[in-house]
Amino acid sequence: MNEEDAPIRPAGRWVSVRLQHRHVSFDDGFEAEEPLPGGDCADEESLSYSGIVITSYDHGEKVSERWIPLGVDPSEADDERLIGQLREALLWQAGRPPQTAED
Repeated sequence: MNEEDAPIRPAGRWVSVRLQHRHVSFDDGFEAEEPLPGGDCADEESLSYSGIVITSYDHGEKVSERWIPLGVDPSEADDERLIGQLREALLWQAGRPPQTAED
C-alpha cells in the first residue's frame, strides 16, 4: 500500500483498535516467572495467541501502543481490564482527562 492507497485518517487525535495474532518463541532454558497465557502451542518453545492492539495517534504520529492478550476463556477481570483500556483510549481521543469514580 502506498500513500495514494492509504485510508484517510482524521486530523488531530485518533485511536486504532484491531485484533492481532502474535507468535512468541522462547530461548532454550527459558523459565516463566508466571504461568503463560493460554494459546496454541506450535511446540514446547513457542506460543501463539490473539490480542487487541490499541494504538493512539496525534496529528499522524503514533504516541502509544498497548497490546492486551485475549485468553481462550477470559475472566471478568480480563474483560474489565480491556474495557478500562478502551475507555482511557477514547477519553484521550476526545481530549478529556480520565475521570475517577468520584468525579
